[in-house]
Amino acid sequence: MTVEDVLDQLGGYGRFQVLVYIALGLVNMRGAWHVFVTIFTAWAPSHHCSPPANHTLNQSLPWDGELEAWSQCVMYAEPGGDGVPHGNETVGCQHGWTYVWDTDRETSIVSDWDLVCDDNYLTELSVTLYMVGATCGTLFLTPLSDLWGRKTVMLACLWLQAGVGVGLAWTQSAVPFVVLQFFIGITNMTIALCAYVLIVETFDSKTREYPALSLQFFWAGGIMSLSLFAYLLPEWRYLQMTVSLPQVLTVAYFWLLPESLTWLLVKGKINRAKQTILRIIRVNRLPPFENLDATLKRFESGVPQEKSEPAKQEKSDSTKDLVKREDSQESSTVLDLFRTPRLRMFSIFMFYLYLVNSLAYFGISFSMPSLNGDKYLNFFISGVVEIPAYIICLFCNHRVGRRWPMCVFLVVCAVANTAVIFTPDETDDGTDLTALKTTLVMVGKFGITGSYAALYLYGAEIFPTAIRNHAVGLCSFFENIGSIAAPQIVYAAKTLTKLPMTVFAVMTVLGAVMIVFLPETHNTPLPHTLREAENRGRPYTVPDDTQQDAKSRGRPYTVPDDTQQQPDKNLNKDTVITRM
Repeated sequence: MTVEDVLDQLGGYGRFQVLVYIALGLVNMRGAWHVFVTIFTAWAPSHHCSPPANHTLNQSLPWDGELEAWSQCVMYAEPGGDGVPHGNETVGCQHGWTYVWDTDRETSIVSDWDLVCDDNYLTELSVTLYMVGATCGTLFLTPLSDLWGRKTVMLACLWLQAGVGVGLAWTQSAVPFVVLQFFIGITNMTIALCAYVLIVETFDSKTREYPALSLQFFWAGGIMSLSLFAYLLPEWRYLQMTVSLPQVLTVAYFWLLPESLTWLLVKGKINRAKQTILRIIRVNRLPPFENLDATLKRFESGVPQEKSEPAKQEKSDSTKDLVKREDSQESSTVLDLFRTPRLRMFSIFMFYLYLVNSLAYFGISFSMPSLNGDKYLNFFISGVVEIPAYIICLFCNHRVGRRWPMCVFLVVCAVANTAVIFTPDETDDGTDLTALKTTLVMVGKFGITGSYAALYLYGAEIFPTAIRNHAVGLCSFFENIGSIAAPQIVYAAKTLTKLPMTVFAVMTVLGAVMIVFLPETHNTPLPHTLREAENRGRPYTVPDDTQQDAKSRGRPYTVPDDTQQQPDKNLNKDTVITRM
């Protein structure tokens, strides 16, 4: 009996599994809070130099015609007054800044610490360091969950992040705030990955796809609830405390949330696995597990790796080197992704798609509150538009496939972003078009959300089992590059207003073109060897020897049976369906 057989016997959508799903969904929801809270805590309000005492703005500050406002960073060296005109020489703000808020209650780190003009880079750096931290979490902390358990690492990071988040609320200067953002990022990504793997390992192969994909509904809920918190708590320190303190409640998860049964069985932790199984049976009101002790005894030494006999295969010219590597049982490396033309093309295109989806998603999200209109309402709507995108993605995954829906989603994003570029704020006769521009940006957010959701499942299915973990890991690297670059492109809009949408439009339409040249993976067997991946989507039939089972390929491991039987319904646990 395999691990999947054990999960299958414990039921698919049982009460226990649903409760775990809800608990981890709430964890995913608070992840969105920490990703986007700096939009409000580091909000830069309208501002200008404070004039000297007994001087007016007109006497002290030059007028910025481009911004149509008083100068933000310079003032006259010799202000006028009492009929004396001001001089033409300007200097930096000598008396601080005056900030213009919608209400008197609003504050941010920008207004508290004067992070404007020469110091405005610190707010940008805080977001960038968060994304760098998320990348480090993927590389260094997440692997610890394989050693110590998913639940253990997730809870440790939740509690650490709660402490760091509260510390952020009490910082008195910009430098510690920026540094602590790195630790928020490194823990947030680790929490998200552990929660996702726990979801995948809680459900059996027949039922895990829907819970894994629908987990993103909680993410959208996190975006919407954050906008509500920011509206009700406009003072940034209170808002930071609000998104951090609830994680203290996850102390209850130490007793309520079980460790991954899959991990316990694989690691041979039989006593804890037995307790978890009995708990699932009790909660789901299932009949007793037949031969439980005998079944668990097979896992006492962990899950054994089955040995396979090398197979002698005919070597086609197009995949000769790959077959030699398979027959010799040589371990696959990331370099195998670039050894043959088609697999090389698949890899390069997928790297680009991960980068552009991350870049456009986070870029559009971070630019949302800066649109015309109420920043809280705009951000709330940006969460609302994600929900239909996820619903359509779930529907299309089964009815249409992966490739074409993702292509259409990217085209929608590209068209909407292009329309934003060419839509003026108002017409020649004075008709206000800002509401139309905001709507177009929301359509773009809808498109990139659907594409991003479809990408993860597609990325797991296009690469061969022999090197899937390496390939998805490399894709995640490019994804992180996109998330790091996104805030920088958004901040560039301060001087180049059309740059962000231009970049997003060009890159997404190029991604849509690339998808046309990639194979469909829906209702097709997962490729297990490098040669199968190379031949995938070719107009001719793959030779019979590539249809043999995993043992006959000479691979040093065995492909799980459920992966072969239900390739399109089995999500790889290393496929990251999360956004930090």
